[in-house]
Amino acid sequence: MRLRDRQTGVIKPTALWLPLVLLLVACVGGASPSDALIAVPTQSPPPALQLGPQACPLALLEGTLVRHDEAGMAVQGDPAFPPTIVVWPHGWAARDAGDVRELLDEHGQVVGREGDRFSAGGGSFPPNDWFHPCGPIELLPGT
Repeated sequence: MRLRDRQTGVIKPTALWLPLVLLLVACVGGASPSDALIAVPTQSPPPALQLGPQACPLALLEGTLVRHDEAGMAVQGDPAFPPTIVVWPHGWAARDAGDVRELLDEHGQVVGREGDRFSAGGGSFPPNDWFHPCGPIELLPGT
């Protein structure tokens, strides 16, 4: 593809527009609804300066990751009670991959899926009593 006409030296308008049109088509047609991120409650970013160990409540939450209409992803423990909303680590999100909701870490890597087993220490705090994990979160593939 030549950008300039040999005789006149003028840049051909079609040569300028073609890359722009191709870029727009790629942007509009490239994203599918399943690629959209779903917001989940997350913790504040960690402090820039760690001044020592932080306290961690001793409650243990165990259950199964489930899709949640308001919070994106929650943990279902005892089926007699509603799922527990979790305030995930800073930067985490969820997305729908086909008919399964996935949980993503701050790097966009899948760390869990609906049906996976969840276990973490932490605690629930007012005003909404959502569970705030601290320390490691264990996510194991569901059966």
